Amino acid sequence: MKRVYIALGGNLGDVPATFNSARLRIAALPKTSITISSLLYRTPPIGPPGQPDYCNAIIAAKTGLQALALLDALQSIEKLHGRLRSLHWGPRTLDLDIIALDTEIIALPRLSIPHPLMHERQFVLRPLCDIEPGWHHPVLGKSASCLLADLSAGAEPPLADGIVW
Repeated sequence: MKRVYIALGGNLGDVPATFNSARLRIAALPKTSITISSLLYRTPPIGPPGQPDYCNAIIAAKTGLQALALLDALQSIEKLHGRLRSLHWGPRTLDLDIIALDTEIIALPRLSIPHPLMHERQFVLRPLCDIEPGWHHPVLGKSASCLLADLSAGAEPPLADGIVW
């Protein structure tokens, strides 16, 4: 079993309900069990203007699924929740990203692990620090808490306070 960190994002519909539904579907995947969830954070959108704020969270799970099988399963869950891939960084009902899979480094056309932008995104690092501040990025060699501290002086707007979902 490998430890996987999955980011949840969305800004359309009842996002907390969608996240709860997605969490249940992830927990129901073969050889997979969720171990912990972060708080839910409200964040300004990155991408086209005029979008509603996003909600973001991270879940940690243990899985026996291989990386591409997990990716396929997560994309199926997105589709079940009405995810359309029509506009890059556009509004969406649900986005599920594999942030890390243990300390594996994977570079495939369909999948890069660790997520290539995670260290630049407060909306990924803040919830990751809720559940695993000592996780170390296998390429950058820094902990999640150090990566978040590196962003603290940056221009990215702060996150709204986290809430339990």
